[in-house]
Amino acid sequence: MTIDRPAPTSHGPGQGRERHRGLASRRVWHRMTAVLVCAWAVVAVAGTIGQRWRSGLGWVGLHAAALGVATNAVVVWSDYFTAALMRSPATRRAPQIAVLSVLNAGIIALLAGTESGREALQTAGALLCVAAVTGHVIVLGVRSAGALTTRLGRTVLAYYMVCGFWFVVCGMLGHLMTAAGGSRLDVFMLPHIATGVLGWLGLAVMGTLLTLWPTMLRTRMVPGAEISVRRVLPLFCLAIAATGLGGVTARGWISALGLFGYTACVGVVASTMWAAAKVKRPVSYASRSVICGLAWLVGTLAVAVVLMATSTDRQQMLGRLPQLAWPLLGGFAAQLIAGSLSYLLPVIFGGGPGRVRRRNAIMDTGSDARLISANTAGLALLAPLPSAARAAALAVLVANVLFLLATILRCGLAREPLGLADDDTLAERGRRFTWILGAGAVALAMAVATAVSPSTMVGGLGPGAGTGADVSDAPVQRVQVTGADMAFTPNRITVPAGTHLIVTLTNEDTGGQVHDLTFAGGASSGLLMPGASAEVDAGVITESQEAWCSVAGHRQMGMVLQIVVEGTAAASGSSAGDPGAGDHAVLDPNATMSVGAFDAALAPAPGQTVHEVHLEVTEEVVEVAPGVRQLRYMYNGQTPAPILRGHVGDTFVVTLTNSGTMGHSLDFHAGDISPDDPMRTIPPGESLVYTFTAHRSGIWLYHCSTAPMSLHLANGMFGAVIIDPEGLPEVDREYVILESEAWFGAQGESADADRLGETEPDAVMFNGYAFQYDEHPLRATVGERVRFWVLDAGPNEQLNFHIVGTQFDTVWKEGAYTLECGHQPAATVDASCASTGTGGSQLLSLGAAEGGFVELVVNEPGHYTFVNHSFSYAEKGAHGVLEVTAR
Repeated sequence: MTIDRPAPTSHGPGQGRERHRGLASRRVWHRMTAVLVCAWAVVAVAGTIGQRWRSGLGWVGLHAAALGVATNAVVVWSDYFTAALMRSPATRRAPQIAVLSVLNAGIIALLAGTESGREALQTAGALLCVAAVTGHVIVLGVRSAGALTTRLGRTVLAYYMVCGFWFVVCGMLGHLMTAAGGSRLDVFMLPHIATGVLGWLGLAVMGTLLTLWPTMLRTRMVPGAEISVRRVLPLFCLAIAATGLGGVTARGWISALGLFGYTACVGVVASTMWAAAKVKRPVSYASRSVICGLAWLVGTLAVAVVLMATSTDRQQMLGRLPQLAWPLLGGFAAQLIAGSLSYLLPVIFGGGPGRVRRRNAIMDTGSDARLISANTAGLALLAPLPSAARAAALAVLVANVLFLLATILRCGLAREPLGLADDDTLAERGRRFTWILGAGAVALAMAVATAVSPSTMVGGLGPGAGTGADVSDAPVQRVQVTGADMAFTPNRITVPAGTHLIVTLTNEDTGGQVHDLTFAGGASSGLLMPGASAEVDAGVITESQEAWCSVAGHRQMGMVLQIVVEGTAAASGSSAGDPGAGDHAVLDPNATMSVGAFDAALAPAPGQTVHEVHLEVTEEVVEVAPGVRQLRYMYNGQTPAPILRGHVGDTFVVTLTNSGTMGHSLDFHAGDISPDDPMRTIPPGESLVYTFTAHRSGIWLYHCSTAPMSLHLANGMFGAVIIDPEGLPEVDREYVILESEAWFGAQGESADADRLGETEPDAVMFNGYAFQYDEHPLRATVGERVRFWVLDAGPNEQLNFHIVGTQFDTVWKEGAYTLECGHQPAATVDASCASTGTGGSQLLSLGAAEGGFVELVVNEPGHYTFVNHSFSYAEKGAHGVLEVTAR
């Protein structure tokens, strides 16, 4: 049985014009819904491109694709096929309009709430999406009641009903992941993906292909296909449940069994499609796009089975999930939707056989080139290629999406019919060469991108360019160099003068570090992920020189390659091309602060005993002092990183995602665990889970432990975990102050690694910005007891915390009281300090990574300055104001 239109509520080809007008017309309705899907596709593409500049947009692009594009498409076309199979008219659009309106309002609210950090808006969006799909499933059930239902119709409807159930589960898990600051993020991540991609999208696709595939091929459904597909539906559900259960219990083998079972069920559906394809060969863009999508699904599932089966804990399981995002959504879902729309829209728009053929020809334009280029570029994105080549592959994919949107627009506007002879001639002519065009487009784009990338330019920018030497006549010497453990091997190359040197660099770092090889003239390998290689044309060598790794701090750690001309001495010192040789930014006393202050107010420790946190590494240029902007490495886009708080015995489960351009890591001083796995450096695009239990109280530093640590910390990669001492009394106000130092690079650049530690810092900051609490004072009221938690984040200098005009009656440092309510710690004191002794303290002295707290009561209104009492540091930014007002 094949279906290419619903019950004849409007006339088909050759029967005149449709009777219905407005949205009751299926032609008008599907044009409108196609515009909706295409609009979300544009948002998804924009988010995907935008993550290059702001990593948070990657999440927007991902969910715009999954919810905006895929979910809208599933809702629209499941309604269409239900109407067709049940022989029920679909002229009353009110339920569909309501469902789509609620769904898209929910998607917008969810994305806006996530971007703005408004949890209430985020929750409302998720609830609206779940409500919309629930209402859609109810509408489908009501429509089928009393309709002329076939066994095929009941099977397809069952798939739609079940996939709707999985969407509801997916939405609930998504809400649990973000509730209470993301406390269930890691536990429910894999179930969320399994129910959303495999349950909602996957089952909708499997049910639809049962009837759509033979229709695409213009052949009959093979005998027994409906029975086979119906029988595997319970097995599909069991496999999805097992996949999610493995994620909740952190048992990778359970998830692997579930994924293997799901793959086997897909194989059953694919076998029925293969049987139909043997009767009528797939030749259109639509049918072959569907085949490509299913190939990506099966391939991704096979890889996922291996990844989950070899995962020993939740850390490994979650760290491997990002590798599956593009294959599932880009390779599988996007191509299935593209293929389905390419077949359905020409039929739905109608207008007679000639116009349908014209629209089919439009949708088939350049089909081979599009399929080959898109899938080749998709595979390229999975390979460890230079960033320029990956950007080119992404550009090819974006071009394919935009081309599809253009063909949909042309399809909707097509008016002229196409004769049968013309149709055959165009198809034959186009398929003679477009497969070459597709592969060539990818190769050309990657070659051009690599050639024009500033990090890979040679010749005019290479070292030989300034010598006037003729590269074509020079003898060529090729050298293999490896980079690992902050060193090049070999680290010295000797060549005769006039040699044309070509170096092949391989990154063999086992610690997750990204490296490159850069020459003073600009020739570079580009950033290389571990395991990747690249060739650098250094030009003609006429004098001794150095090449180095340009990743911040790596040159200073020893990643220098000496190129020595025979009979001459090795080069030394910095050159004009050395990143550390230029001028650095300086504090401007006349500049004003143009960003908001870091909120130093500290909330009480939350009640839960398990704290699940997500930290995303980003690298952004931000203002760090009035008039000074620097490239900072940050957790969650802020310095200091999020302040975590709990009690002794609490467990912290922290997921780290590296969205930067180099390797990064985590080191939590609040946990006493083996550093081997959780503190390892992870390359860009990867994740890990770091779990520890707090056994002792304190204000504990956490920071990036990737070498060089001093540079990563000075660039802003630090935060604090506060574990309350037992019996810590409540106070009226609590503030947290983290001091750090900065050695400025040039405006817009990262910290100057050459000067770090060898000179006095350019700025000393409270909470990541110099002098910010002069302009935005902290506040208190006369008579209030105020507690300041203080941590010296370093990386090098000492903090002597003092508040001018006050005295501390309580001092707690590194896990113990040195003064409690004016008494020696051994004395029996009132913990609330209702009465105090005569002891006092004027400062809290801390070395790098030390911390504690002080308490005070201010009895008069005024402006009390808090400083690092090493006054040269106070004058460089470690300076703020506590503004005390009368009651």
